[in-house]
Order: sequence, then C-alpha cells, then structure tokens
Amino acid sequence: MEGVAESQRTLYPYVTGSSVVAIKYKDGILMAADMGGSYGSTLRYKSVERIKPIGKHSLIGASGEISDFQEILRYLDELILYDNMWDDGNSLGPKEVHNYLTRVMYNRRNKFNPLWNALVLGGVKNGQKYLGMVNMIGINFEDNHVATGLGNHLARPILRDEWHENLTFEEGVKLLEKCMRVLLYRDRSAVNKIQISKITDEGATAFPPFSLKTYWEFSAFKNPTVGAEGSW
Repeated sequence: MEGVAESQRTLYPYVTGSSVVAIKYKDGILMAADMGGSYGSTLRYKSVERIKPIGKHSLIGASGEISDFQEILRYLDELILYDNMWDDGNSLGPKEVHNYLTRVMYNRRNKFNPLWNALVLGGVKNGQKYLGMVNMIGINFEDNHVATGLGNHLARPILRDEWHENLTFEEGVKLLEKCMRVLLYRDRSAVNKIQISKITDEGATAFPPFSLKTYWEFSAFKNPTVGAEGSW
C-alpha cells in the first residue's frame, strides 16, 4: 500500500559497547565498563559512557547497541519522572527498576523488535543491596556478581574464585580492575579507558575514567600462532 511506512527493526547492531562487570561489596554496588563504542569491528568512539545513575537508588550499565541504550534511558527517565510526580515520599528501588526492564525487554522481544542490549542494574535501598541483569530476549537473574558479553566467560570465573561479601571498596575496585584487564587483553572490542561507578545508601558516584597498567611482552602475545598446525 502506498503511503504506509514500513515498520523498522534493529536487524543488526551498529555502534556497540562491550562487557559490563558489576559486584556487590560491603557498602553497596560497584560497576565497571570501558568507554569504547565499536562501529562494526572498528573502535570508532573512545568516550562512550555506558554506566548511568537511575533515580535515587539505582545504577544501570549496558553492553550492545548504544542507540537502543539511549532509548532505554528515555524510558527510565519517564518512569522516574512519573514516580516523582506522585510526591508520596516513596521512590522506586533497584528491584522495581530491574523488574520494569525485564518486562520492557521481553515485550520488545515478543514483537520481534528487540532492544539489542544486555543490561546490568544494581542499587541500594534501605540498606538492601540488589544486583541483577537482563538480556535482549528478557532472560534475567540476580546474583552477587554479574557480567555481560565476553565478561560472562572471562570475568565471572575470576569473580567466583575471589569475590566475598565483605569486600572493602578498595578490594572491590582492585577485583574489577583485574577483570577489566583480562577483558582488555582478550576482547578485541575493549579499549583501555575504564569507567567505574559505585552506589551506596548515600547515592551514586561516578569516578573519572582511567587507563589500566598493562604488560604486552608475554611470548604468547608476541607470537600467538607459534606451534599451531596449519596457521599462517
């Protein structure tokens, strides 16, 4: 039919961010991500913020399509604004925001028009820490530590070995740096510009971006195909 616009779908992600890693620590939640935005396999953007505070009690981190993440942030802005309009002395906590995101992601998946992201949502309300994730088809869970993307395969084994519930802030940052360093070595989409944020009962704090100290002189890095049959 003429004059009827075709429905648009995200058939393939264009500008994407890589892994997000988050943990509970003694006082709240710590979250880390790099600031790279890849256009296909090209590291096109080097200062993309993928961790944002949501309302008074929550922190969100996203991997996947950046424009879809911006759309999710618009949804969340409307949600928090509507909640504030009630002016009833209450505010949405991280559990409520995470549940909302699971419904949004699953709804869009059922329309065959998914938001191409994996999201991490953490926060603290009334002394209760909460950390969960949801992917682009609505699969979700909560845990003491979560990761998206390649972090699920490379960072979580480290976290299973070294995480404990009484981590101090300094120990938590050190553990996240270890995870991000492994991802930097092994993930072609990672960039050495890291953003770490925390949220406690006092609120969210975003720390300035920084670079990790790296060492590239390992023999396997210099000649990765040595001893491999049939390699170039």
